[in-house]
Amino acid sequence: MQEILRDALGKILSTLIRTLLRNGMSYGEFDQLARKCYVDVAYRDFAPAGKKQTVSNVAILTGLNRKEVKKLAELGTAQPSNVSRQYNRAVRVLGGWINDSRYLRKDGVPRDLDYDGRDSFSELVKHYSGDMPVVAMQKVLLSSANIRFTDDDKIRLMSHAYLPSNDPVEKLAILGVDTSQLIETIDHNLSAAEDALRFQRKASNARVAQDSIPQVKQYLNRKGQAFLEEIDLYLSQHETEDDSMVELSVGVFYHESDYEDQEIEK
Repeated sequence: MQEILRDALGKILSTLIRTLLRNGMSYGEFDQLARKCYVDVAYRDFAPAGKKQTVSNVAILTGLNRKEVKKLAELGTAQPSNVSRQYNRAVRVLGGWINDSRYLRKDGVPRDLDYDGRDSFSELVKHYSGDMPVVAMQKVLLSSANIRFTDDDKIRLMSHAYLPSNDPVEKLAILGVDTSQLIETIDHNLSAAEDALRFQRKASNARVAQDSIPQVKQYLNRKGQAFLEEIDLYLSQHETEDDSMVELSVGVFYHESDYEDQEIEK
């Protein structure tokens, strides 16, 4: 089991560290953050049944000394960054525009919205983005080419999929959100009962012709977007405003191994 874990961790870290080095994070910063995460998870998820977690127990679980555990615990748990919240809110606003009948034409197509007034862009943002200012959301969606202003000063939805602009900070936020959700799903399935498993599948083929890749990408972009819009509509039909609400996510991704990666796998 430890050998398999080390192998899995090596694969994850090799990819992650490439991103960290490219963006200037040193090993010292990574080491400090890893220690902090070890302590936070031990406190949150590994307390003895019916008892409060202790510094001594966390020290035993993590292998860190009691003094460092206490120091790291006192730092508090990091909150989601503004960029992460912006990403989630932009997705919610687009989902509302696509699925909420107040913002659709009779044929179900998202209609052009007035900036202010009843069932306007401003109301859409206020309803689906929490406390994010309308002007800020407008700027985000213009930058990502999701919206544009028409000649009669209405706001038109140009793309259903939220793809961040060239801002690397925003793209790095997605790394944290989407990667953690995938790993949490796999971790859940490692120990869950058969009837509680979460859907997690992958289609893969190691013999795809190189010259057909552009065609394959176009096909996947089209079919993947259509599939996610169908899922988005389905989930919107099961929304609630009471305390029983939970967040559900379904992801689709395309991966392409280079020749060196394939040789290592062989």
